[in-house]
Amino acid sequence: MSWQKSKSWAAIYFTFLMLISTSATAVETTVLSESTTLPLKFMYYAKSTKLAGPGLILIDPITNTTLYDEASTIPRAPASVFKLISSFSTLKYVGSDFRFKTKISKTAVTNTYVLDGDMDPWLTSDIKLAKANEQRYLPSLISKANKSKAKSITIEHTGVFTKDLENLAKYLKVRDIKVKFRELTPAAAAARATEEIGALQSVPVSQMVTFSILWSDNQLADRLARAAARVKYGASDQVALQNTFVAALSEYGINVIGLNAIDGSGLSRDNKVSVRTIAEVLIQIRKDPLFAPIYEGLPVSGKTGTLKNRFITTAPHAVGLVHAKTGFINTTVSLAGYVTVGSEEYIFAVIADKLEPKWVARNRARETIDAMLGTIARPATP
Repeated sequence: MSWQKSKSWAAIYFTFLMLISTSATAVETTVLSESTTLPLKFMYYAKSTKLAGPGLILIDPITNTTLYDEASTIPRAPASVFKLISSFSTLKYVGSDFRFKTKISKTAVTNTYVLDGDMDPWLTSDIKLAKANEQRYLPSLISKANKSKAKSITIEHTGVFTKDLENLAKYLKVRDIKVKFRELTPAAAAARATEEIGALQSVPVSQMVTFSILWSDNQLADRLARAAARVKYGASDQVALQNTFVAALSEYGINVIGLNAIDGSGLSRDNKVSVRTIAEVLIQIRKDPLFAPIYEGLPVSGKTGTLKNRFITTAPHAVGLVHAKTGFINTTVSLAGYVTVGSEEYIFAVIADKLEPKWVARNRARETIDAMLGTIARPATP
């Protein structure tokens, strides 16, 4: 490869890396491939203090060779990279073609309606979002039901998120319509409804997953993950979420040691996963067409989504060559996905979770990760 260095210089640099790891508890860095020599600059950036001792792994999936490994099995707070696992679980248990339905019906009582849904994660009361993202517009159901424009109505509901009801109430208040909500069980809702007035059907789950990955939509990712938990275990609490993620990954033989799920978005610092587990998920995503919506949603370096403004100055020749999920919370910056290296596509995962809780520290970590990937990224040979 054009970026190969002499074995002597590689040996000198690797010896240097081992010498600086003087602590008995220091994490060993391993370059496992004998056939592939990584650029010295790759290792320089990987060991940069700006990453503060990250978990890092680089794999050639074709040969199943680990090219670089640093603390890859230590569970860390992954930030939004965790969405790879939640989306993986969603597609596994909910399915890419599934569409959520929300309907409104009359009751025997005037101006009282039953709103019956199956927890559509992408309902909105914002017309701009509805038009931009193909989200279903909840107020449209109220308009169909309340044709008399009554100034006081009652909505008996089941299977609708509380936040979506709150947003609906705000929408109605602006229009001088008072609304009273009453929650029902699914059985009671079915019994109370006398005539269906209108219904909304969501876009396919695959489209939601792609959007969530591209723009790192926290609410959508978490709601989808909990939908998977309801399908798998009939519950959507933290325990069900944890068990759902473990079950989904375990079915594919993916290492789940140390995996801890608090939410489906990655916002909690108590979420934990190793970069080794993330890498194994990435391998499976490329193997199985079921998970194609995840790959399709991955931001592209310098081009789309949350990577649109990255790599442009830090590694300009890598623009368009990295497809990866970004992530950050207070002391974590993460990136995981795929980097084009000539005719090959390597898999990588980086979680730097010991950073100072400052924007400057996080930005330096991002720049370092981008520069590191830039040392190996190159377009496919014609």
